Amino acid sequence: MKFPNNDIITLLDERLEFNLAESTNKDLILKEIWDDNFSNELKNLKLEYGTSQGNENLRQKIGEKLHVDKSQIVITNGAVFGIFLSMLCLCEKNDEIITVQPNFPPTLDLIESLGFKKVVIKLSFEEEYQIDVNKLFDLITEKTRLIILVSPLNPTGTIHSKSEILKISNRLNEQYLNCKLMIDETYREATYGNNTIIPTYAGLRDNIITISSLSKCHGTPGLRIGWLQSNNENFIEQVKIAKMDTVISNSVLDEFVASKVLEKEDEIFKSRRIHSIKGLEITKKWVEQNNQFINWIEPKAGALCCIKLNEERFTKSNIDEFYSTSKKAEIQIAVGEWFGASKRYFRLGFGYMEIEKLDLTLNKLSKILISTASKKQKNEI
Repeated sequence: MKFPNNDIITLLDERLEFNLAESTNKDLILKEIWDDNFSNELKNLKLEYGTSQGNENLRQKIGEKLHVDKSQIVITNGAVFGIFLSMLCLCEKNDEIITVQPNFPPTLDLIESLGFKKVVIKLSFEEEYQIDVNKLFDLITEKTRLIILVSPLNPTGTIHSKSEILKISNRLNEQYLNCKLMIDETYREATYGNNTIIPTYAGLRDNIITISSLSKCHGTPGLRIGWLQSNNENFIEQVKIAKMDTVISNSVLDEFVASKVLEKEDEIFKSRRIHSIKGLEITKKWVEQNNQFINWIEPKAGALCCIKLNEERFTKSNIDEFYSTSKKAEIQIAVGEWFGASKRYFRLGFGYMEIEKLDLTLNKLSKILISTASKKQKNEI
């Protein structure tokens, strides 16, 4: 087992002043959920082992959100650990896993690191990162054990339609009974303003596995709490055993705080959705003002979007200069290469910083676009 290097690790280890790279909503501060009950319960919390499936009260709360029974849920160390456990439980050496690209880097990297064959279906900016179901099925073989889709997609904020997802599930039931479909719903609840939350796929089909976490929408990535959901009782049992054999259980302290986060979820979401819609509006205006340099696909959910540096104004050397100049200006950007795209694209997060600082940072980035772009249109060179 060998894990490839990916510079996305800099998001953890380098903190530049102007962070456009982060895709979470504003970090939750503990005092936002602190009250007398929290304090009293925390003082009496036993720091014992957790259970293999996860805290029952927490699973009950998540089950109510997803409209499924708590027995269908396993608490994981972030959503990525749910992906890891699913791969281990469903696949054997040389089995195939299909996923989309661009994508969350650990999803792409884990497949081959665990000894499985990675098969990617490339999604394009020009097609607004939508999946072609027929092309997907052209890639499936008898060795395919898992298909991983992400909706909303990281790094773009685009979504796959319900009809597409169910079409894939139905065809798998007809043609490939040994293949499961995983939907990563990590950004599902990060909607804007009064927009309706995207419905979950949890519980809809026996061959669908859903994963999510409290990291992005709730602004609590430091808790490392996620979950995996499946209707398949045998699969849930396998996941519990795999979890026991790798991390034993979750932190009971993290699970306790996570339960309190869910109790205050409506309040947490309300403020963050107002913040996100303001961030989205500022970003949209910024893209329009700089349309000679950049383009984007407007996101449907998540405090993130994908920005494209236009070919007419950015050659390879211009692109390199753009990133180096941004870093010198203390602006942190998530490079497209991290997600399996090219450096022409980057993920921009508009929900992490305060609105005034976001506006200031985008103005700085506008000046960098002007200074690093080719002075002539490509067709004039």
